[in-house]
Amino acid sequence: MRNTAIASGAAFLSLAGILAASPAAAAVQPNIVGGSEATGNTSWMVSLQYDAPAYGRSNYHTCGGALLFRSWVVTGAHCVSDMPGNTQSIPTAAKTFSIRVGSKDRTQGGETAKVVKIVVYPGWQWSVGAPKQPVDDVAMLQLDHPVNVQPIQLAGRGARPGDRVTLYGWGADQPDGDPSNLPTQLQQLDSRVLPSAKCADAQQSAGEICTSNPHGTDGPGAGDSGGPAVAFVHGTPTLVGTCSRGAAQYPGEAPTVYTSSPDFRGWLYDTARGIVAA
Repeated sequence: MRNTAIASGAAFLSLAGILAASPAAAAVQPNIVGGSEATGNTSWMVSLQYDAPAYGRSNYHTCGGALLFRSWVVTGAHCVSDMPGNTQSIPTAAKTFSIRVGSKDRTQGGETAKVVKIVVYPGWQWSVGAPKQPVDDVAMLQLDHPVNVQPIQLAGRGARPGDRVTLYGWGADQPDGDPSNLPTQLQQLDSRVLPSAKCADAQQSAGEICTSNPHGTDGPGAGDSGGPAVAFVHGTPTLVGTCSRGAAQYPGEAPTVYTSSPDFRGWLYDTARGIVAA
């Protein structure tokens, strides 16, 4: 569940589907290594897919996401924007995005909808730059119709070190990140929130959380970008983060940075209300 796309200015290992065009990268990118098949109600889990006819791709899973409102999905900004200077990935302008929601199978079931509007957080930047400089890796996607699926609740507060979280995503589950033999069923991995110092190599900044790599081997990767970190409050799933980046070459080698969704509560709600950010 990891990609090795490196943004300019820092070791920014994006977890989206932004691999070079090679036989190994021709399919969906990898998923949670060391995870297990997801259980329980995960109807809010979104597979973000795109068609790019000029590049011979259709229904191509590129990132995860979470249904926050029935017409809006929250995901990573890097899932729907172009890395500066990168000529190996398909330009966003060439992609027509859609989502599948309400199914643990990314290829069938649930509901589908087209993405008609992409709103990237105004502060988002690919290059991490100076340590602790805000990255703001979050975007909202408006759907062409409200889906008949229960959205996930936004957590009332940001996750804190020691909190238990569950990470969700689709893709290959090989420790070398090989995407040639992919599971279609949603995977999950139990994790914990770590102190920010543990994600120093990934230059964690304000508005982000650091999630553990259990056993020193397990964690998310490419294709899991934008996917949710979920905390269960009295049995109710709540969204605490969306997958942003790591600093290691292979899945699970190091902790992973997630954008802290509650830190962007005002912007998420204002976007869904149609209020333009200053």
